[in-house]
Amino acid sequence: MIRGLRMLSMRPFYTFAADKTPATTQGKQQQAKPIQVYKDGQLITKNYLQLKKSQDIEGYVLALVKNYYRTTNKSALTLDSELEQHGLDSLDSIELSMQIEEDLGYVISAETLPVLNKIRHYVNYIKQVEQYKVENNAAPLA
Repeated sequence: MIRGLRMLSMRPFYTFAADKTPATTQGKQQQAKPIQVYKDGQLITKNYLQLKKSQDIEGYVLALVKNYYRTTNKSALTLDSELEQHGLDSLDSIELSMQIEEDLGYVISAETLPVLNKIRHYVNYIKQVEQYKVENNAAPLA
C-alpha cells in the first residue's frame, strides 16, 4: 500500500499539451474533424446563412441591429451609425456578435469585438470572412 502511494507521488499528475507529439497513424498526422453537436441523442445539423453579395451582407446586419430589442431610433440607423448612438453598449455588441456567429457559422474572436463599434465594421468583417472562405475553402480560425 505504501509502495503504491510512493509510486503515485513520483508521477506527475499533469501533462502539457506542448510536450506531446501529434497523434499519428502510419506516419501520417491525423486531421481534426468537425465537432458534431447532439441533442437528445440526435445529431443536430444546421444550415447556416450564405451571404455572397455585398447588399445581402449589409441588409442582414442592418436588419439584425434594427430588430435587436434595445436599439433606439431605429429609423435613423445607417451603415455608418455607431452602436452607442442607438443605445447599444459593449454587452449588446457581444450579443449581436453571438447572433452573427449562430446565423453564419463562424467565430468572432474576443480581440475583434472592441473594434466592431459601427454597423459598417460588422459588414466589413463579414465580407472579409466570406472572402477568406472562398479563397481557402474553410472559415478562418478565431
